[in-house]
Amino acid sequence: MLNRIDAVLQSATPTVMVPRHEPFVPMAQYGHRFLAASDGLWLEARRAWLYLRWNLAKQAQVAMPYGAVEPVVQVQKVPGRLVEEFISFARDVCPLECAAWIIWNDETDQCKLVKMVPTSVSSASVAFNRPALGDNEHLVVDLHSHGRLPAFFTSEDNRDDRGEFKVAGVFGKLDGDIECRFRLCANGLYIDMGNKWEGQ
Repeated sequence: MLNRIDAVLQSATPTVMVPRHEPFVPMAQYGHRFLAASDGLWLEARRAWLYLRWNLAKQAQVAMPYGAVEPVVQVQKVPGRLVEEFISFARDVCPLECAAWIIWNDETDQCKLVKMVPTSVSSASVAFNRPALGDNEHLVVDLHSHGRLPAFFTSEDNRDDRGEFKVAGVFGKLDGDIECRFRLCANGLYIDMGNKWEGQ
């Protein structure tokens, strides 16, 4: 008999065997789970704005009696004008850093850019109090700038992003030829989305 806490954890985040002889059925409810597939362990996650299926650990040594799945990343699209608005904001405050969220309302299907009010800010960091999301609102894209520095994700970014599902974007060299990087953050998994996110 499972410990009560283990039972709750396994119920909330189960590991599911991918069937070999019938179609795989994606999860319908919001949350995430793990998939035991023929080639290893996968993460599957669903949010109002996201469906993700991604391999976490590949293996080919042991014959697993499971089926196969393919990687999927489906993200709510956001208007490119909101990203452009953030770039303009970041250029205005350069060389200081800044941050903003792109929030999507699943009832109205509208996105908005919310600029963060810093509690402390410098040319190397920005801190802010996280705003509360309203009903039907979801954080889709978390943006921040690096002023005159290159665009990259720091170890502090990794710590901040570890427990969340969101797209993260960073913009650098805002005083010249702008650099940017995007990644999908999935509870500690980081998927590189390059320097142009298709969600734009």
